[in-house]
Amino acid sequence: MQELDPKILGKIKKCLALSASDNPNEAATAMRQAHALMEKHGVTAEGIIMGDIGEAKIKSRTMARNKPEQWEAYLASTVGKAFGCSMMVSSYVPTATARIKTINDGSFIFVGLKGQAQVAAYTADVLVRRCKAARGAWIKENLGEITALRGGKKRATRLGNEFALGWVHRIAQLVHNFARPPEIERAIEQYIEAHTNIDGELPIRSTRSSDRDAAVASMAGMKAAAAEHLHRPVNGAAPQQQLGTSN
Repeated sequence: MQELDPKILGKIKKCLALSASDNPNEAATAMRQAHALMEKHGVTAEGIIMGDIGEAKIKSRTMARNKPEQWEAYLASTVGKAFGCSMMVSSYVPTATARIKTINDGSFIFVGLKGQAQVAAYTADVLVRRCKAARGAWIKENLGEITALRGGKKRATRLGNEFALGWVHRIAQLVHNFARPPEIERAIEQYIEAHTNIDGELPIRSTRSSDRDAAVASMAGMKAAAAEHLHRPVNGAAPQQQLGTSN
């Protein structure tokens, strides 16, 4: 790898990047060219890609009791997959002797090709803020009266989360998971293994309801997200160009 001509290395990386194109023909051609160059020069795609794997992080906006809300974790995971990244949740884990048992602070970490991880983090942060704002506005408009009643705040929270889950479900319908070539898959897995200490999956907070009002809230969330759209970057497009609201 160290002796490989930088121009050849750059050409292989460019082909590998194009192999993730949404255009099937362009992707297949680029992958064939990448494999031909790697075979000719005796290098592996995994070895080349490892240097391009990185991470980007955003703060959770719903973290409580060391767990994010279900809708926020679902949204972050959906965005990560859309940009070819693995998503992990990071939160404070107290020791046995610590006085603080929980802390409302945590992050979502996106691991993938460096550029894609950065765009995934940016996109997730924007969408989480939009979903949270839409959720708050819907609760205020539709559930303002019940919050003053006994148990009303708890019910409003549950229905607000159903609204948010519906909102996220609508976003998930707009995107297809980014197809990661096997070598990128392995490189990401090795990066995570080398940089993290994972002991099981972090649970999320779930306050789902099963009554009729919950279904209404979920449908309202899906309707509210109908104007949102999400596009993956094409050949290094700037992150701010990937989000928008339809008129």
